[in-house]
Amino acid sequence: MRILIASVPAAGHFNPLTAPAVRLHERGHDVRWYAGPIYGPKAEALGIPVIPYREAVEITADNLNELFPERARLHGPKAIAFDADAFFSRPVRAMFDDVRAIRAGFPFDAMFIDGAFYAGYLVAKKLGVPVFAQGSIAAPSVRNPGDVTPFFSLRPPRTAVGRVVNRIARSVVIASGRQGTDRFNAVLADEGLPPIGEAEFMDCTMQPDAARRTFVVGIPELEFPGLALPPNNEWVGALLPQPRRTAVPLDPRIASWPGRVIVVTQGTVDTDPEKLIVPTIEALRGSGALIVAATGGMRTDELRRRFAGPDVVVEDFMDFERAFATTDLYVTNGGMGGVLLALTHGVPMLTAGTREGKGDINARLAYRGLAVDLRTETPSVRAIRRGADRALADDRMRGRVAEVQRLLAGYDSVGLVVEGIEEEVSAARITALDG
Repeated sequence: MRILIASVPAAGHFNPLTAPAVRLHERGHDVRWYAGPIYGPKAEALGIPVIPYREAVEITADNLNELFPERARLHGPKAIAFDADAFFSRPVRAMFDDVRAIRAGFPFDAMFIDGAFYAGYLVAKKLGVPVFAQGSIAAPSVRNPGDVTPFFSLRPPRTAVGRVVNRIARSVVIASGRQGTDRFNAVLADEGLPPIGEAEFMDCTMQPDAARRTFVVGIPELEFPGLALPPNNEWVGALLPQPRRTAVPLDPRIASWPGRVIVVTQGTVDTDPEKLIVPTIEALRGSGALIVAATGGMRTDELRRRFAGPDVVVEDFMDFERAFATTDLYVTNGGMGGVLLALTHGVPMLTAGTREGKGDINARLAYRGLAVDLRTETPSVRAIRRGADRALADDRMRGRVAEVQRLLAGYDSVGLVVEGIEEEVSAARITALDG
């Protein structure tokens, strides 16, 4: 079977596809990855051949302001609207043209995408190729008016006022996506396809009329109760990234520290250490705990000098898989990959993040009793200290985290994705032969 894989160029969209890609390759399928100059080498490092962008431009969080200088002046709903258009809709025309040209030389039998790769919708509708999508808890959707509206860190409304707030937020999100939807519909019109509504745009690639199956990263116990998934959607557990071939060495203090170990990271997109790493170190150093900070390469040497001491470890990158084995608390802005990895190791969390959909993830963690959510992008030293004390002292939280850890362990995440793709494509071939 020939399989083409693609995602938008962002770590949280790319990483969940990596382990299934490697497994499919190991099972003898001809797997190739459509990627740009930044993410192409990441796919090649997995042993997956890369088909590079031709017409498309790789838009990332790092070059978004450079490519679109006007973005820096936007805030709130206008910034959301611009990002939805620039990051997701504008590349669709060029990406679909690339993929259509690719199929002329590599007639792939299936395409596996992350749900934000909107060119996949045209692949399913125009090329008639089976498309498989990856979604996740807190995936943005405003299709159902009764669901919790994304991007506002909202929880299920319990009062009439809360329901009004949810409806207003939904209207704002739909309005903010109008420009991106219009641009997407223009591409559909060029291809002779009918338009989609503004409320259908966000999750159009993951619906039954586009994706044969959508593999939802997470489990129901991490979502708000009452969520009804479309019939082609299925939970697949953590679906963690493919492990690195060479592990990053861990500071020996992490495994041998006699007290608590607290890990903090700012994530991969907004990596300013002053937002979360610095106040966490200032709040918790000297408490008897070992504070371990992963900076993503942002000002590491400076922070090492600034916080030199036996109870602070500052690294560019870290093998979280090994570090979480002895971690008592994870302080995070709410990136999905780190959250799921922490839960698979039974680590409670202190969360502080509201942007890029992280506030929606953090709201769910707090609602389910798996984290203390500070509900801010820039927590104070005092708030972190009090939040950490609360999380570390909460026996009920540790019990709930342990239960989610047990549930996640029951999912063969990679197997569910790989076997799901193989079964659907085989069934489609049999149907075609019978026809």
